Amino acid sequence: MRDIMVQVLATVMIPLTVAGTGLYYTRWQQNLNDLKTMIDLVSDDNSEKRKFGIAMLEYLLKNDKVPVEFVAAQLDYANSSSDKQMLPLMESALMKASDENPAVAETFRKALERLPSRLFVHVVTDQQRACISTMLLSLKDADRAQVSVPLIAQVNWDGKQHELRVLKDSDMERGQGIANMFASLGLELKVVNLTTIWDGAKKVRPNTFELWFGDAPLPTVCGGTAQPVKTQ
Repeated sequence: MRDIMVQVLATVMIPLTVAGTGLYYTRWQQNLNDLKTMIDLVSDDNSEKRKFGIAMLEYLLKNDKVPVEFVAAQLDYANSSSDKQMLPLMESALMKASDENPAVAETFRKALERLPSRLFVHVVTDQQRACISTMLLSLKDADRAQVSVPLIAQVNWDGKQHELRVLKDSDMERGQGIANMFASLGLELKVVNLTTIWDGAKKVRPNTFELWFGDAPLPTVCGGTAQPVKTQ
């Protein structure tokens, strides 16, 4: 991981040396050293050092010292890490930094666009639980790579339609794309924008969606009656 991060730094930071010398170079070198130190900490085997590295990431973000390419690489590493606490901690650091530095929010959003969309699934019945697993396996490889399902929860809900809930205005287009993807398998989803409906949406990271199964028919791929929909 450390080698990958250093390569990212080299790609992003080294070309800046041609832009100036003296004080500028000194600051650039310090920024580079800070990022390298943070890489060492985040990738350390010791969990406490990893937490300190994430705290250092938050500090550097607040001070505009982390390029978007680096944030994307860090999130990608955390997303595949065996340490299941790393991604939530890193996301929390980015959210806190976004509160103090508006530029970080845009950096965070762009970085998350490079990762699969998180889709939290809510089912009412065991048949629906089995259905979402079947549909994920039925998706084309390219489509399946676009979503990650960290949780399938069983809930009590009396909705008449299946819903795809979008938590950020900036994610509406991507949300519609996810809805179209499932429609191609026969699951018709009503896209609902929760940005102005649910205050808690403000605390959720970008590129996060919720799929709620209602009483509507399931697709034929799951043994239901709903037919696939051809999308443009």
